[in-house]
Parts: sequence; C-alpha cells; structure tokens
Amino acid sequence: MDVALLFLAIIGLLMIGVPIAVSLGLASTIYLLVLSDTSLASIAQTMFQAMAAHYTLLAIPFFILASSFMSTGGVAKRIIRFSIAIVGHFHGGLAIAGVLACMMFAALSGSSPATVVAIGGIVITAMRQVGYSKDFAAGVICNAGTLGILIPPSIVMVVYASATDVSVGRMFLAGVFPGLLAGVMLMVAIYLTARLRNMPKGEWLGWTEVFDSILEAGWGLFLIIIILVGIYGGIFTPTEAAAVASVYAFLVAVFIYRDMGPLQGRGWMREGEVQGGLLGFRVVGFSVVTLLLYGGIAAMTELAYSTAILAAIGFFAVALILGNVMARAAMVGQVRLVSMIAFLLLGILPWLYALVMVWTGSETGLSTQVLGSIILTIVLLLPPAVFIFAMEKGANALAGVGGDYFESLLTGSRAVLRGNFENLLAAPMALLDKNTRATLFEAGKLTVTLMFIIANALILKQVLTNEQVPQQIAGAMLNYGFGPVVFLIIVNVILLIGGQFMEPSGLIVIVAPLVFPIAIDLGIDPIHLGIIMVVNMEIGMITPPMGLNLFVTSGVAGMPMMRVVKAALPWLGILFIFLIIITYVPGISTWLPTEMMGPETIIR
Repeated sequence: MDVALLFLAIIGLLMIGVPIAVSLGLASTIYLLVLSDTSLASIAQTMFQAMAAHYTLLAIPFFILASSFMSTGGVAKRIIRFSIAIVGHFHGGLAIAGVLACMMFAALSGSSPATVVAIGGIVITAMRQVGYSKDFAAGVICNAGTLGILIPPSIVMVVYASATDVSVGRMFLAGVFPGLLAGVMLMVAIYLTARLRNMPKGEWLGWTEVFDSILEAGWGLFLIIIILVGIYGGIFTPTEAAAVASVYAFLVAVFIYRDMGPLQGRGWMREGEVQGGLLGFRVVGFSVVTLLLYGGIAAMTELAYSTAILAAIGFFAVALILGNVMARAAMVGQVRLVSMIAFLLLGILPWLYALVMVWTGSETGLSTQVLGSIILTIVLLLPPAVFIFAMEKGANALAGVGGDYFESLLTGSRAVLRGNFENLLAAPMALLDKNTRATLFEAGKLTVTLMFIIANALILKQVLTNEQVPQQIAGAMLNYGFGPVVFLIIVNVILLIGGQFMEPSGLIVIVAPLVFPIAIDLGIDPIHLGIIMVVNMEIGMITPPMGLNLFVTSGVAGMPMMRVVKAALPWLGILFIFLIIITYVPGISTWLPTEMMGPETIIR
C-alpha cells in the first residue's frame, strides 16, 4: 500500500508539470523520510552509493560528447551522400537513403534526437525539393531516427546495463540484428509505398561515386569500427571505448573534416591544386594514413614497430607504382581496366585466402564460420575497392588537365605537409575555439540533465529494492500461473504507456529493476529483455504526448506537432510489428552475443 502511494505521488507530480527527475527524487525522498527511519544524510549517501556502484554510467558523457562532435553538418552530409549513392536510384530512393543514413548515424551518436536533427535537417529539405510531400518526409525521418537508441553504441543500452548489471558488450551485440531488421523493414515499406504511389527515384551514379562517397564519409564511419573492434577485440572496455570515441570524434571534426574549430572551411587542397594534384594527394595521403594505422596496431598489439613501418613502406611503394600506371592508362582511356586488374590482385586473392582459412578452421562452429566469412568479405574487399577507385578518380582528373604524374606527387605532398602543419599550429587554439566550447557546453548540459534523471531514479530503485517489490510481484505472477508470454505482454503494455510520458533512460532505470528478477525466474534471457525494453522506448519516442522525436521533427521540418503525429502514424505500425517479432523471436537478439561471447552466465 505504501509503495502504491509512492507511485501515485510520482504520477501526480508528473501530471502537474513537475520535471521527471524532480518527481522521482522528491516522491522517493518524502517516502523515505515519512514512512521509514531514514534521515536526509542517509538519503544523500544512498544517492552517492547508487551512482558509485554503476561505473558503466561513465560511458554516457563520453558517448554524448562523441555524438556532439559527430553531429556537425559535414558528417551528416557525407553519410547522406553515401546513402544516396547506394540506394538513391530505387523508387522512393531519397527516403530510403534517409533511413540508411539514420542507421549509420545512429551507430555514431547513440541518440535518437541527435539522429533526427543531423539527418532530418538535410534529408527532409532535399525530399521536398524533388517532389515528396512534407508529411511523408517528416514521418519517415521521425520513425527512422528512433534507430539511434537501438543500433549500437546506444546510450539507452548503457543505462539498462548499469541498472541490471548485465554486460554492455552483450547489449551492443544484441542490438545489431534488431537494428538492421528494423531499418530494412522501414526501407521495404517505403519502397512498396513509392511503387504504389509512383514516387520519384534518382539515377544510378556509378561505382566511382559509391566508393568516392565512402572515402568522404570513411573518417566518420571509422568511429564505429574503433568502438566495436576495440570492445570485442579486448583492446578496451566499453567505458574506455566511449572515451576514445570522444577524442577521435574531436580530432576528425576539427582537424580532418574541419567542420568546426580554427580551421573551419579551409580545405586540405587549394582550389587550383585539386585537378592536377588529386592523384598525388591520395597516393601520399593513403600512405600516411596506413603508416598511422600500422603504428596504432603495433602500439595496441605485439606487432613490432619495425614490421609496421616496413608494411607501410611497402604500401607506399605499391601506391606509387599503381598511381603511375593509372595516370598513364587514363591518358589512353584504359584506367577502368587497370582498376579492375588491381582490384583482383589487391582484393579478391587475399579474400579467397582468408575465406578458405575460415571455412577449413576446426575451432569454430558453422554459424561462426559464416559470420566470419561475411565480415572478412567486407573488411578485406572494401578498403582495396575504396583505394583503387579513389586513385582512378585522381588519375582521370590528372588526365583531364594533361598534368604530369611527378608534378601531381609534388603538389599532393605539399598539400599533405601544409595541412598537417596547419593542424599543428591550430592545435593550441582548438579547445579555445568558440565552436568547440559551445559543443562541450551542450554535451555537458545534456550529460548533467540525463545523469540527474538517472540519479533520482536510482533512489526510487533503492526504495523498491528495500521493500522487495520485484520479489512480491514475481511471486504473485507465478502464483497466478502467468508464463513468459503473458509476462512479456504485460511488460510491453507498461513500457508503451510509460514511454508516452517519460524520458527513456529514466523509465528504464525505474522499470528494469522491477521486471528483471521476474524475467530471470521465468527463464527469459536478460539481454533479450533489454532489447525489448529498448524497442519499446523507440516507440515511446514517437507517440504523444511526450514523444521527444515528435518535438524534434516538428522543429526540424517546421510543422505543427499534431501534423507530425499524423505523418508518423502509418510508419508507427511497422515498429509495432517489429516489436512483436523481437518479443517472441529471442534468437534475433541473443544469437550474435552468444556466438561471439559464449553462453551467458546468469546468477540468480
């Protein structure tokens, strides 16, 4: 009865407009002071201990900071260009590209509102310009933006992991296939709708544009590899991965893309150097990047630095010779033939070797072999393809102005040296730049807001734990004979209703400790439960009255709130179907973590 009064107090405070963090903390504090022997000093100690026991939460401010640096317009534009190059030629191609861009940006930001702002601000305008209705564009992006908390790394997943003491790494892996499935379902629905309504489609821009756009977006997308390979390769923990990601995002935004900071708007190459010097710039640039990459690998593994340097020198020799051959071939119109031969030598043969090694290995199971084959196909084929087609574009540009390859190398080398010298001069001013300070301030403000919600929710969690509320609910459900199916229906209903009124992280900190012990007793995988909760939070972000994505989309698209609700409604049905699939097909969430990290040990 006392706990029921506590929840009524929280709901009452929320209904009169009190912020969620204050509602949780105030109601819980009054409960402890009035209905227990707790003092204010012990409440403060409870809050401190609750936060201190969840070191995983340290990842949140770093992921928010990385998201803030990557949320610059330049990163989003490059990702959108890449998405259009891949799927823009289908019916509804620009809308499908918007979903794909949201999926990729979600893997950089871990935040749904940030995804909507970064991608929606560009895609919605572009869709309007080629003939899509504003309602259609806003509805698609509003729903696709929810993938920001499902595709890893996700801030909401970190919160769930800290609230239930499950592995953050497992949660990130569990979100991969559900995130891909949700994105594909949205894209298929857009394609079918576009065919029925005869919506506009773009033109196929060719493989050169595909690989050139990958090269442009590659620095941003490499952040995904740093996080996932770093965590699952055992190089660093999820919290350390978040810290590394924030530093890398800062370096990319300020010194490589130069979208912010003291070098904002200043390209690596001058306007008159681009045509004649592009090939040389890419030969030298790729070689420098390779040297840094091998040096980083040597620093984190047992690879000798001498071996890393020799490998980088070997790559430079190959790039130097290939650039010369391509420059000559471009003069006679045969550069594409050279590109294909080089791709076969640099890409296909090593891939076939690695594939044979995977399939003949006796230490892994068949499913792991298949997964390894797919990953190796991407990892080993993509870099050579990007490198070769980037060189091809440079060779064509050089042939177009009738330039000399040696002069191109000199121009490219000068651009690389000048650019790095500019970076060194600008480095002391980078942190003091007004754009950098504004980004740090916004990230800090969001972190404080989110942490304040979580801290107050943890006080409520402590109350519920002391009163043994989860155990009482679990006992009552088991006595009534409720099984996993009915339990998951109840959980979904609670989360769908709560998600309409509360911020996802705060709701998860409250609900997860309640339902987690019950799920364990019923034999439900805790990682599967976590993905179900995240999907419910997705839906909550696009349902009124408190759906955050609705407000963000309204501001980005310049539409009234209720019009955005109506526009998002048809696509919301797809997410409900997706929720049902995720709820009752646990293998979608649990297969990858089990394959890569082994069976999970559950301590009751």
